[in-house]
Amino acid sequence: MATPKQPHWTTITTATLRPSRSSMVCITCQQFRHALTEDGTTIPACSRHERLLPQGAHLNHRCHQWMQRLEHEIGWCPEVA
Repeated sequence: MATPKQPHWTTITTATLRPSRSSMVCITCQQFRHALTEDGTTIPACSRHERLLPQGAHLNHRCHQWMQRLEHEIGWCPEVA
């Protein structure tokens, strides 16, 4: 799985993201990732697009490739294994 690397990944374009008023937003997607900078700032990112998300967009936007998290769908969490 890819992890966000600030120097290598660029910010995703707003044309790729669309507003969502449901629970189908970036933060609930299987491909959502995040990391911390050295000063403690959170960097939200999408591993499918290999792009950083604009601050706040992960809470109320999604792309057309949104995918339900696997631990909700089949009952497992790969981060724990």
